[in-house]
Amino acid sequence: MVRASRGMAVANALRLLPAELFARLDRPGPHGSAAEVRTLPAAVRRFLRHPRPPVLLGCVGALAAVRAARGPWRARDVGVAGAAVAAQPFVEWSVHRLLLHARPGSRLGAVGYQLAGYGHEQHHRDPTSLDTMFLRPREVITGTAIAAVPALLGPAWAATGTLCAGLGVLAYDWTHFLLHTRVPPRSAYYRRLWRGHRLHHYRNDQYWLGVTSPLGDLALGTNPARDAVPLSSLAHGAERI
Repeated sequence: MVRASRGMAVANALRLLPAELFARLDRPGPHGSAAEVRTLPAAVRRFLRHPRPPVLLGCVGALAAVRAARGPWRARDVGVAGAAVAAQPFVEWSVHRLLLHARPGSRLGAVGYQLAGYGHEQHHRDPTSLDTMFLRPREVITGTAIAAVPALLGPAWAATGTLCAGLGVLAYDWTHFLLHTRVPPRSAYYRRLWRGHRLHHYRNDQYWLGVTSPLGDLALGTNPARDAVPLSSLAHGAERI
């Protein structure tokens, strides 16, 4: 009975997401350029002032509250968290390659292009624009509402999985933004991410698909030498490398 009432509550929440709500949460801007940001504290402030990231932070906080309400962590939860960390580079690679870079040459490609490909293409045409940088509230809230169903109705480890997924998305959104700022790389790991993402934008968008980790590119063959691939059609602008 309790699970049924929880399911009805989630279904009702999904029906109460009018377009007006998304419009209020996703103010059109302009929001400026990531290239204006030169220090890490300034990046944190800019991230939090933009209307989109706080929505994602709130949704991840909601998933954390659901997990906390499900009781203490157990051995299976630790395993789920470890699996989520291991899967992150490959999930990220797959979403980036198959969805964000979908093109309308086929029926499936047309669906992907409509869902995310078009918006990501605009990001490639102006990589530092904060108008197209972050995940949209419509995507974030809808995804969170769907994820809340197994988190509330399934076993506790399912709530752990949804929280880990939310944290992975947050890590992606923050790292992606930071890579487009002018905050200088200070570690070898971040420098590798920074260089790879610039090659993705200004050399060839079919390669260097990792954002939070280069592991997917290393394992799946999309980390070639810079001069081994030609300039792609989306590689344009003063920062071609």
